[in-house]
Amino acid sequence: MLLEEQLEFEFSFGCPSIDAEYYRDGAQDLIGRLVPQALLDAKGLDLSASRVRFADLLPVISWSSLDRGPCTLSVLLLCRYRLNACNFFYDMVSRWLLPQKQVNVELFFASDVRLPHLSEDLLSVAEIVVYLKSAQDVEAVRRNMHAVETEIRLGVVSNYHARRILEFKGLSTDGKTAMIQEKITSLIQSHSKDFDRGIFSQMQQFLVTCPEPFKKVRDYHHISRIISNLYSIRKFLEQNIQVFPSKRHVQLKYLRTRLVMEGQKERPVLGILVGLNLLHEHERFETEHLMSAIQKKLPAARLVEGSAFSDPSRDAKIQAMYLEVEREGLVDFSLDEIQSLKMGLPDQIRGHVEQLTHPIFMPRNEEEVLRNIMILSRQLRFVDDLPHVIITFDEQKGESLHFTVILLRVLAEEGAGAQELFARAIGPFKFSAERIRRVGRLRRRYVKEAAVFRTVTPIEPFLRPDHSVDMVQARAAILGEVAKVVGEVRDYNGGMIYKQSETLSGLKQALGKVALQNNLLLEKFFYSLAPMEMRSVFEVEPLKQLFLLLLQAMKSHLARQVRHEAERLMVVLPVEGSLQKRQLAERIEKLAIPQHLLATFTLEVHETQYVGYLYLSGERHDAFLNAVDGR
Repeated sequence: MLLEEQLEFEFSFGCPSIDAEYYRDGAQDLIGRLVPQALLDAKGLDLSASRVRFADLLPVISWSSLDRGPCTLSVLLLCRYRLNACNFFYDMVSRWLLPQKQVNVELFFASDVRLPHLSEDLLSVAEIVVYLKSAQDVEAVRRNMHAVETEIRLGVVSNYHARRILEFKGLSTDGKTAMIQEKITSLIQSHSKDFDRGIFSQMQQFLVTCPEPFKKVRDYHHISRIISNLYSIRKFLEQNIQVFPSKRHVQLKYLRTRLVMEGQKERPVLGILVGLNLLHEHERFETEHLMSAIQKKLPAARLVEGSAFSDPSRDAKIQAMYLEVEREGLVDFSLDEIQSLKMGLPDQIRGHVEQLTHPIFMPRNEEEVLRNIMILSRQLRFVDDLPHVIITFDEQKGESLHFTVILLRVLAEEGAGAQELFARAIGPFKFSAERIRRVGRLRRRYVKEAAVFRTVTPIEPFLRPDHSVDMVQARAAILGEVAKVVGEVRDYNGGMIYKQSETLSGLKQALGKVALQNNLLLEKFFYSLAPMEMRSVFEVEPLKQLFLLLLQAMKSHLARQVRHEAERLMVVLPVEGSLQKRQLAERIEKLAIPQHLLATFTLEVHETQYVGYLYLSGERHDAFLNAVDGR
């Protein structure tokens, strides 16, 4: 059988400028050089054995002899057809035949053919001719050609091995993009219920907006997982928003991987995909918010530089992002750490959504300043009285907070004035004196000095996880600095604030790790207690038990939680809507419980409202529970 009669091309040349016979002759010539003549001439009874022998030969790779440099080298290939096999062959020879150097390709020819009497499979035949310009290049190729041939044999047979080989060697961006597209296509075919053609838009958007350095150090498989999970997260959020539009939905996915950077060891990292819906126009959730939430659960986690990526969306209500975290020393996160993150991160994310607010402009009331000076002046009646202080918040300007400090004290006969004392002060706050006055005398000898200062502090030290400003802590810091300058003082307008802060600090200490894990929730719980006077007089232990009961109610969602003690009853339950909340309050009011025996709180946590009661009596527990249950 003649070789010309055995070749059948799978494609036709529709362009009149292409000479089909020229390419046919080229393919025939390559097959004649690669396939033994005995196999090509096989007939009759020998045909079956020839087919087996031919199958065992594939893939066939042939190298021309290497002369002294400079010279040309020809590499021939015959293999079963596989999509992009010839591209792989070209990349391996042109980019990796010479280590750290790309050779000049003088000729490349590839074609798909059939040899019906030897194989039923479609075959690919190719030749590449490269130019080696020096004797050193020739020797380097001689040492490297066996390894390259082994990799070519693996890659043209297996798509998986081709991908792994190119990834190990450093896949070009174009090659990686092609593999990502192929992976996404196969995903649609194998998971048609979960993915539709809309994922191609997600892929295209990701590949266009994602920085090149990000794609360079991550393998195609990991990038494909990011794209597919981003698509799934968005789809999940859109479905849930349609059902519960007023609730916050958070979706997370964790992807462990390793980054391979040139000249460095592999770095184990944890990729985190986050999707959530924004409920209001002025909400904000970005990389710094997510990292803050992660570090609440994994303090050792640090952001991998260049890994943060926000996925843009036409729907402004949905925010999706990806970042990677690692720990020092190239140590991977343990399974327990990841499990802890999975359990606690959704709640942390909900608590770290920032509410943007407009700065308040409110000119200071000078009449009120003068009135406060007179009030404090009347409080100083004895020479040994402590200095009195009133601290008021004025305004927020950019990233700073402005306060007014009014200080009244009895000035010692030879003592330094307030302006001199504060001018010598060394600390984080700068006090600028606005006015210093003498407002009277004690025993006709001791002067009452009134000083009005302005002080400015940066916002950052007093930001809570949701980026709201903790004014209590900011004010306490200023009071502490004033005390450092003039000694012990009486905080005239902050006595109750101080007492509440003292109770809250004791509560945090009593709760230990629970307080650290739920710091923002604990503060919201404490400052929602009513009547507000109770926050200053409560013992720590009942507050601790009430807060633990709230955490228990949050885990059980729908069930009310009750704790009986000899002299106390605690109840926490979720309520749905303002009507149920109002009806519950009316039933409790009918019990006519004295105000000092009942403390309550109302708190919204993750779009669910919780109501709690602390009944400070050992009597009528059953009647109280019946009122709660509506019986």
